[in-house]
Amino acid sequence: MNDYIDNFTEIWKKVIINPTEFYKNMPTEGGYIKPLKFAIMNFIVFGIGSALINIFNNMVFFLFYSTQIDFLVYYIKFNSFFYLILIPLFCLIGLFFSGAIIFIFFKIVGGTGTYEGTVRILSYSSAVNLLAWIPLLGWLIGLYQLYLIIIGGKYVHNLTTTISAIVVLIPAIIVSSLAIIFFIFSGISIIAMIGQSGWF
Repeated sequence: MNDYIDNFTEIWKKVIINPTEFYKNMPTEGGYIKPLKFAIMNFIVFGIGSALINIFNNMVFFLFYSTQIDFLVYYIKFNSFFYLILIPLFCLIGLFFSGAIIFIFFKIVGGTGTYEGTVRILSYSSAVNLLAWIPLLGWLIGLYQLYLIIIGGKYVHNLTTTISAIVVLIPAIIVSSLAIIFFIFSGISIIAMIGQSGWF
């Protein structure tokens, strides 16, 4: 285990500090185990950090319900299950799903890499998740992850940086736009429901 942790640390530093060199020399085949192990370590840390931030942000709520021990115990159990189990699991599944979508886009523009190579790009780009739970850094880290994927796509699929950037940014823009539209319509629906209920 100690050897793996040491290896994890070295890989993490290479991905974050020198992604060009890392992805240029990254094997594009050899199985999913090693890259997924790396990713899951990052996702677990992300889950733990997010859980702690969530509990901290709700301290006033906890104090208000301090006399209801059963409620507190239930909340902490749910919070722990969601962030420590479900979040890493969903992130892991997301690697394969996102990998399939980006792989298709890479192929459309003439990329020569494989699906496995694409999943490896995403797995190692998850290095940013080790810090993504820190408040106010999330969006900056998200942008850096896009940069990592662009660099990975350049070398794994033998494309120019510009083409790789287009491939990576188009799905990201589409997903972000859909998310914004969803929240806008959700907000409008909630306001409409409140208005119809006569609360105001």
